[in-house]
Amino acid sequence: MDTRSEATRERDVDRLQDLLDRDAIRHIQIRYAWSLDNHRWEALKEIFLPDAVADYRGERFEGLEAIVAKCASSLEPADGSQHINGCHWAQVDGDKAIAGCYFIATKYIEDTPGGDTFIVGGKYIDQMVRTPDGWRIAHRLLEQTFLDGNPEVEAVAKARWAARMQSGG
Repeated sequence: MDTRSEATRERDVDRLQDLLDRDAIRHIQIRYAWSLDNHRWEALKEIFLPDAVADYRGERFEGLEAIVAKCASSLEPADGSQHINGCHWAQVDGDKAIAGCYFIATKYIEDTPGGDTFIVGGKYIDQMVRTPDGWRIAHRLLEQTFLDGNPEVEAVAKARWAARMQSGG
């Protein structure tokens, strides 16, 4: 026999839903990192809303296609990348949430003069929306905390991408 009050049971359900929501949001943030490093651009449809906005290091990208194009042009020319995130948090309010996590993103291009890696550290701040298909990012802000390594890696990636696009890529 359950001796808990109806109010206690409702609070338990609310707490459980909050935990499920925060875990689903964390999963979206982790899937984003996995999608980038594995060049799984189609997976970004399960992460962002079609009309999402991303502000990456002072550049604004509006719509899923623009976000995918930015990610692909930055990471496909690299020999490797690794996005690691942690310290996830989320404040859920019904079907909306503000969430974030810290990240370290490393891009690697072998034999780049001056060093093979370029590292960006910072945090993502996301405005999330619950959809019938699950949580999605409506707006992502990348707040850069630090840069390390060789910025020439970025220049080599841009040059490789431009050459690929010129050749019909």
